[in-house]
Amino acid sequence: MLVRDSDHCSLSGIRYSKYLLAIVFCIILSIPAFPSVIHISGAGPITNIPTSVVHLLLTISGALIVISLLVTYFSIKLRKLNSELLEKNKNILDENKDLQKRRNELAFQKELIAKEHYESEEFFRMLVQSVNDGISYYDRDGSLKYANPAFYSLTGISRESFTMQEFMANLHPEFNDYLTRRDDGLLKHGFYECEISIRHKDGNYVVLSTRSAVVHSSSNEVLGFITVMRDITVLKKGLDEILKSNIQSEAGNRLKAGFLANISHEIRTPLNSVVGFANLLLDDNLPRETKEDYVDHINFNSEKLLQIIGDIIDLSRLASSQIEITYEEASLSGLVREVVDDARLIIKRNDKPIILNVKNNSGDSNDQVFTDRIWLKRVLNHLMDNAIKFTLDGSIEFIYTIDNDNVLFTVKDTGIGINKENLARIFEEFSQEVDGHHRPFEGLGVGLTLAKEVVERMGGKIDVKSEKGIGSEFTFHIPYRPAGTKSKSYQSTEESMAKAVDWRKKKCLLVDDNKDVLIYLNRILIDTGISILTARSGFEALELIKTFPDIDVVILDMQMPEMNGIEATKEIKKIRTDLPIIAQTAFVFENDTDIILEAGCDACLIKPIRRDHLITVMSSFVKPN
Repeated sequence: MLVRDSDHCSLSGIRYSKYLLAIVFCIILSIPAFPSVIHISGAGPITNIPTSVVHLLLTISGALIVISLLVTYFSIKLRKLNSELLEKNKNILDENKDLQKRRNELAFQKELIAKEHYESEEFFRMLVQSVNDGISYYDRDGSLKYANPAFYSLTGISRESFTMQEFMANLHPEFNDYLTRRDDGLLKHGFYECEISIRHKDGNYVVLSTRSAVVHSSSNEVLGFITVMRDITVLKKGLDEILKSNIQSEAGNRLKAGFLANISHEIRTPLNSVVGFANLLLDDNLPRETKEDYVDHINFNSEKLLQIIGDIIDLSRLASSQIEITYEEASLSGLVREVVDDARLIIKRNDKPIILNVKNNSGDSNDQVFTDRIWLKRVLNHLMDNAIKFTLDGSIEFIYTIDNDNVLFTVKDTGIGINKENLARIFEEFSQEVDGHHRPFEGLGVGLTLAKEVVERMGGKIDVKSEKGIGSEFTFHIPYRPAGTKSKSYQSTEESMAKAVDWRKKKCLLVDDNKDVLIYLNRILIDTGISILTARSGFEALELIKTFPDIDVVILDMQMPEMNGIEATKEIKKIRTDLPIIAQTAFVFENDTDIILEAGCDACLIKPIRRDHLITVMSSFVKPN
């Protein structure tokens, strides 16, 4: 509007100046005609006009001219200014448009920033709310200002009822100084971390790992501190179990190291006697009584070696859980008689003044039972060996009783006894009350461990009572499983073998790649009168079976080169399915025996093979003449 008014004024000024100039020119041109005009009017000619009038007219004319020129000048100037104003007004309009555009952009950016800020706050809020770690913020006075849901879940206190007093009341008593230690750590180091234990409403304690840190403003002013908590109960329990396992493993390693040292001692001691007395037998000038004494020493120490090897094998079975209970019909009285006979031989051998008493409290009960005869005898032998070993003099009492549904065995001695603090670990592997080089008694320390395992697998339980210097009493019971009728009177192995067999018209094939084994088997069978053929390999055995169809029995080693016993058995059965094969092997695990029998063998003997065992097994297949 301003531009339009100024434009109008400038146009009016120019127009007015034109009018003024026209009037001035008209006045000037009309001056000479004034006299005639006056004359015409009848007033007579004016021949003389006053000078002042002329001057006045000229002055007015000049003034009008000047005014006209000024009006024209200012009109031109005003037009120029108006043009500049129009240009500036256009620029202002352009700038206004640009400012409006920028204002719109700023408004958009502001809205975008506000949205991003809101989304950022929402993101971090959701992040803090959703984590499993407890997050809490406190001001400089220690007052709780914010905590996420996980914080209340971990502490076991609801948001509505949370107070620091209740929090401290639920802490385990050993952490009563937690707040003091936390504040000191924050003051000195700017952070503090520790583990605490807090009780939930259900009464269970949970272990929390906590870390607190001071929060500063941009100007480094302390605003408060933040604490992050994490539940490490499961982790802590796992670490404790690992630590406990490591301690037990280290203890087990120490025991095993001692066990290996014991093995070396226990094996070398009887082996020294076997080798030593065997070399002494080479003297041709020895009297018969001396030779028999040396042979007795060799046999006794050989039995000890076999027992040690048996204990080591049993330990392997125990470690690999390969102890299997196989039930068969057996006589309790006969089994006890065998155990007692072995114990009496040990007492006699060690020249100990020990009285061994046996009590049968089973009454008229049937002593024919279903049990694992071999394992039960091993348990009883271990208990009797322990009683003899730790009794220097006095007595040992062996009692067995059939009581309702259980068979109860008791071995009581008047030996050195056991300290009460050691009773808890007496059934542990490799354990003796005194270990190392100061051990006064020999043994591997696995007998009682094995006895406990076997008894429990039989469905029973073993206990011990002992007092140092008074003696010990081991008692165990197993389920009573009666079988058949009462057993006949016991007959020892020596008595049963007293009756010689007559196999003079029979033929036996011995197959073994070891020459010494063939010589030994040949020697123990020579008294039976049986004809013996020998083979050093499976292939040679097959040729002899084809050549001699009248062979009555084959005693076959399982471990041979080229063709092992399993393969040889299958090939022999292809030639003669009715030919009895008795396997001999040094493998003693039940699954090995099962494999041998499944291959076609009719029986299996475990090395070393005794004459009585061999004759007994062969009698099942070779009938007397």
